[in-house]
Amino acid sequence: MSTSPLAEGGPPPLRSDSPEACFAHVAEHARALGFEFAVHGMRLPLPITRPLTTFHSNYPAAWLERYHAQRYIDIDPTVAHGMRSSRPVVWSDAFFAGAPQLWAEARAHGIRHGWAQSRRDAEGTYSLLVLARGEGEITAEELRQKEERMQWLVYAAHVSMQASCHEGPAVPPKVGLSAREVEVLRWTAEGKTAAEIAAILGLSERTVNFHINHAVARLGASNKTSAAVRAAMLGLIW
Repeated sequence: MSTSPLAEGGPPPLRSDSPEACFAHVAEHARALGFEFAVHGMRLPLPITRPLTTFHSNYPAAWLERYHAQRYIDIDPTVAHGMRSSRPVVWSDAFFAGAPQLWAEARAHGIRHGWAQSRRDAEGTYSLLVLARGEGEITAEELRQKEERMQWLVYAAHVSMQASCHEGPAVPPKVGLSAREVEVLRWTAEGKTAAEIAAILGLSERTVNFHINHAVARLGASNKTSAAVRAAMLGLIW
């Protein structure tokens, strides 16, 4: 019988009383997996104009300062890949071909081998975990032995870091919409008016407006457009 954390299920054994404590535990797991460095970034979907983001890393201070000063995040292929795909990636010269200066400077700071994977949940929260080290190529055999635990850490970090921000004002509310409210908001997101939605769904315009107003209230939105956008960002209407 499998004894892996993924098979056992249940809440991940990471502290979540604060983002700092949670990341410290992530870094401990990373070291146990043979990686001296860990990076975790997370973006919550709300508020839409200024979503709450977190960034934690135990990279050398000099490299972090350089990375931020040069705005390398804008060209970092690890970040770009994570935004497009949840498939894990192993760093290589070819992977960083489009950002040679970033790659050269990272290696000069002792960051030469890395693995990364992103996660996006149904509520629209996105996170990226990077595991890195200075020495020792990440081989196919190592991945075969460790990748299940590495992917579990991606999941555990995502859930625990999100939970550690539970006091933040931007955490998405737990909202339940009725099937009809979802249907109406989908058409609202397509730009349809209440009258058009009524004709499409075979309802009265008054009934459509009732569902829209109810959804607006449940989502804490200011109008139907805001409600449709919030519902989409929270993964409620797709």
